[in-house]
Order: sequence, then structure tokens, then C-alpha cells
Amino acid sequence: MPPAISDHEDNSDHELAVSAEDSDGDEELANDEYVVEKIISHMVNAKGKLLFQVKWEGYEKKSDRTWETEENLTENASLIVEEYIQSAGGRGKVSKGTANPKGKKRRRQSTRTPPATRKRSKKKGEDLADEDTPLTPEKGQWTPPTGSWENHIALLEAYEDEDTRKLIIEVTWKNGHKTEHDTSVIYSRCPQKMLQYYERQIRIIKSVPAE
Repeated sequence: MPPAISDHEDNSDHELAVSAEDSDGDEELANDEYVVEKIISHMVNAKGKLLFQVKWEGYEKKSDRTWETEENLTENASLIVEEYIQSAGGRGKVSKGTANPKGKKRRRQSTRTPPATRKRSKKKGEDLADEDTPLTPEKGQWTPPTGSWENHIALLEAYEDEDTRKLIIEVTWKNGHKTEHDTSVIYSRCPQKMLQYYERQIRIIKSVPAE
């Protein structure tokens, strides 16, 4: 209770003493500030108001913890509030009063990438398309059939490329078209025809009995 004011005119010393006491009291109130150490949890009350349970620095008892609105904490503890919101699963979950269970890590969503087999299959298809393309296509851009060529070929002939020194196979198709391919394509598409071609090139020399 503040002291009564004196009726004496000469009260300057007393007023100075009172002023000094009031000044000390203001300093004590200014120094008696509560510092947020961390936020323990949160909840949404019956009125839909978001509240944060605050542990104050220097107060270790659970009974000293208080529930505060975000508005009361934004002035001096906005960073602590934001860090808590992020750790609790984001503002959307916090505003609903829910949080990720402590001690249970969220499963990291894996990024789905195309399977390696599919990628290899696509690459293989591109390679086959390049290999199957005739080296000297006829007019009309005719291309060989897909799959096996065994029943579509009339004749095979071979020659050596003068530049690359590679063996080139000339295919005469039953429809009259002619194309040229590397041996690797022929081995893959018509191995039996290639075998027959080699057999025709083999000359069997009969041994002459010694006299």
C-alpha cells in the first residue's frame, strides 16, 4: 500500500525517498521476466484455441508449466514456437491438436525411379532398331520384318567391306527386296540360314588313298 502523502509543505526529502523506492520496484518488475526454455506439447481447447505448454527457464517443477497462446509467445519466443511446430509435423497438424508420436520416426518416402530392367529393355530395343535398319535400304523405305527371318529369306551372300574390313551379309528376300546387314544381326535373326550359307562354302576334299 503506497504511503500517505504528508500535509507539511516541507516534504521534499520524503518525496525523494518514495521516488527511489518506486524506481527500485519498477526495476524489480522489469527484471522479473519469464524466459521460455522450451515448449513441451500443445493442445486445442474447447473453444478451438491453440495452446502451447511452456517450460520456463529456471522452473523445473511440472506444476510451474503453463499453457500459453501463440500470441503471448510471439514477442520473445517466436523462434522456439516455429521450431516446435516443425518438429510436431507442421502447422497443419498442430492446428488440429495432433503431433507425430515421439520416438517414432516417420518413414521416408522413397522416390520411385524406372526399374533398371525397363531401362535396359528400352535401350536394347533402340539398339535392335539401329542394327535391323538395312545398310543400303531400297526405295520406298522398306524394312525387314520383326522377329525371326528364317522363313522370309531367299538367299544370303557375303562380302568384305573394303573400308572396315568387316564381313557384310547381303540378304535377298522372298519379296524381291535386298538389304545388307552386319553378321551379328544375321546370327540373331536367322542363324539357320547363316549356317546353311557356311555349309555351302565348305568344300569337302576326299582323301586319295596312297598307292
